[in-house]
This record gives sequence, structure tokens and C-alpha cells, in this order.
Amino acid sequence: MRVWIAGLVVLSVCGSVAAQAPAPQAGRGAAAPRNLQVLPKDTQQQDVVALMQQFTRALGVQCTYCHVEVTAPLLTAEEAAAAAAAAPPAAGRGRGRGRGAGPQMDFASDDKRQKQTARLMLTLVNDINTRLAAAIRKPPADIVRVQCATCHRGITNPAQLSDLLRQTMLGKGESAAVAQYRELRQAYVSSGAYDFREPVLLDLGRESLATRKADDALAWLQLNLEVYPQSVPSWIALSQAHMAKRDQDAARSDLQKALTLDPANAEALRLLRAMPK
Repeated sequence: MRVWIAGLVVLSVCGSVAAQAPAPQAGRGAAAPRNLQVLPKDTQQQDVVALMQQFTRALGVQCTYCHVEVTAPLLTAEEAAAAAAAAPPAAGRGRGRGRGAGPQMDFASDDKRQKQTARLMLTLVNDINTRLAAAIRKPPADIVRVQCATCHRGITNPAQLSDLLRQTMLGKGESAAVAQYRELRQAYVSSGAYDFREPVLLDLGRESLATRKADDALAWLQLNLEVYPQSVPSWIALSQAHMAKRDQDAARSDLQKALTLDPANAEALRLLRAMPK
């Protein structure tokens, strides 16, 4: 069972845990959450709200990601004035649409696919944590529990960067894949949502070389060297990509740059010696 499920699952708690009652009216107790199917039925409203806030932060979303937003009916001027003077929002809805208020929500509704998926994922996460605790046999305080942030880290789809880039390269070509990398790096380089370390593009370049896709390899490796110009393995792999394209001058130049950075590099020396004079 892949741990990444955990993340998405929690997301749902904004929705799956879900159907929570509105804030209590003055003089009354807090209404119990409705339509809870994964969390215990007696979970208090404030606990549901706290959980959902954790999930939305972990996935970088708002409650509308899982919950249905209610479209209020159009009112005449007279009806609007009467409604403004009436009691607080009706039970089962979110905050009103006054200044600074969020959208009205139908928290109990199961109409959104994201909420339904979230319930399943929350169940799986609970199962992972239960099995982990039983198998490891350590004190509870010593066990790292899977949470939504474990995988999501501020994004809704916790896919690996290499998988995303590979898909784009295969479907839309090298220009689109390079543009995607730059966009993701600009948006997420400091968040930890994706792995932008040196080996990611280097491995994609080597993978392309192994499958005889020299143009793809050149795109990955040149991009990696924009970010990591001191990467000796990237210069060596780039030389191999240029050799595959029968560009010996470029390949020799790549190897010389690698040796400038690491004069004793055995692989670069071997490849340079093997090149035609």
C-alpha cells in the first residue's frame, strides 16, 4: 500500500469528515456535525473544524475543494432587507456573504467526487497507521504517523516530479516539459512539495540515453546544468548525449568542462581518451 494515499486522504477531511454544523447561535450549544462516516459520530464540531483546517493547509486548498458551495436565491430589495434583519445563517450552512465572510457551504452534501475520494483515503491512512503501530512494536511516541502533509506538502496531487516531467515529455515534447519544470521550480522550490535536487533531471537524462532518446536527454541535461552548473555527472552524461547525436566537438567540450571541475574523474578521462582524434 503506497504511503502517498495518506496525503490525499486527509484532504478530504475538509470534506470527508465533513458535514459539520454551523457555528452555534447565541444562547445555544454547538450543533453536532452531520453525515460523519469516517470520524466517530460523536466527534465535536470544534474538533472537526480543527482537522479540516489542518487538511486544507496541508493540501493548499479551501473547503470548496471538497464541499458544495450553495448558490443563494436572488432576492428582491425588500426580501434582502428583511433577511439582513433576521436571525443568523440557517443550520447546516457555512458563513454568510457579509463583508469578509466566506461562501455559504452545504457541508453535509456528498455531491463532490473529491469528498467521496477523501473518505476512502482517510480510511486507508487510518489502516496504514494502525498496521504500522502493530508491526513496529515501538512506544506510540516513537512511531511516525502518516498524515496528509507527509506526501502532499501544499499540493493536491502528490506526484513525483520525475513522473510529471516524464509524462509531459512523452505527451507534449521537450519544450513543454522544460517549461513545466521551470514553472514548478519557481512556484515550489522552497516548499518541499517536489524534489528539485540535482539527481532528478540527471536520472531522466540517463534514462533517455538508455532508451536512445538523445534529444530528450539533451533537454534534461542542459536544463540540469542551468541549475547545477558544477554537476560533473551531468557534463559527462551530456557528452554522451552529444556523442549519440554524433557531435564530437560538443562531446569533447563537455568532457573538458567536467575535467576542469574534477581533473581526476576516471569516467571523463576514459571517455575523452576513447574519442576519435
